[in-house]
Amino acid sequence: MRFGVVGTGVIGAGWTTRALARGWDVVATDPAPAAEERLRLAVDRAWESARKLGVFPGADPTRLEFAASLEEVVSVSEFVQESVPEHESLKKGVHEAIDAVADPDVVVASSSSGLLPSHLQEGLRHPGRLVIGHPFNPVYLLPLVEVLGGSQTSETALGRAIAVYEDLGMYPLRVRTEIEGYLSDRLQEAMWREILHLVNDGVATTGELDEAILYGPG
Repeated sequence: MRFGVVGTGVIGAGWTTRALARGWDVVATDPAPAAEERLRLAVDRAWESARKLGVFPGADPTRLEFAASLEEVVSVSEFVQESVPEHESLKKGVHEAIDAVADPDVVVASSSSGLLPSHLQEGLRHPGRLVIGHPFNPVYLLPLVEVLGGSQTSETALGRAIAVYEDLGMYPLRVRTEIEGYLSDRLQEAMWREILHLVNDGVATTGELDEAILYGPG
């Protein structure tokens, strides 16, 4: 498998580490200055943790290739994971660029944490292959990835994305209804709001609430 990563910040670096630990080739790109240096440093820092969890035969950080352009990544990848900053206009532009180059059979996933995939699909030539694959940080440690499609996403694309994530040792959770924020982040936001109320009303301290979660529901 050649796994393509577009956007190599914290989430993109996590995907890169996870795919390398699986024993795959990774080709990545990011236009930010010194992005390659930061990505390789992030992988090096995470590698020991990934190794302790267990890596597959052939796993090696040297199987990372950093490309000069998005087009170079997309043209050689069997699966593309977009992880650029969470701005809809930016993501739409990136997906339009990916769509113009990627083979129609290549599934393109966005790491968006809350945008509606139907909006990201607007104007694409091949909207059926776009899915959301929302991971949790650090991606190379946490198994959950929320998977959902937009109004034009094909069941074939969703099934192929789920298969890729399972092969990465993750737990793909199919989100059946397209909703902003998806599932886990909405639950986290609800808990965060309640914590703010409890602290503001003097009911409990932040330390006490930490303990209530840590030693209770987790």
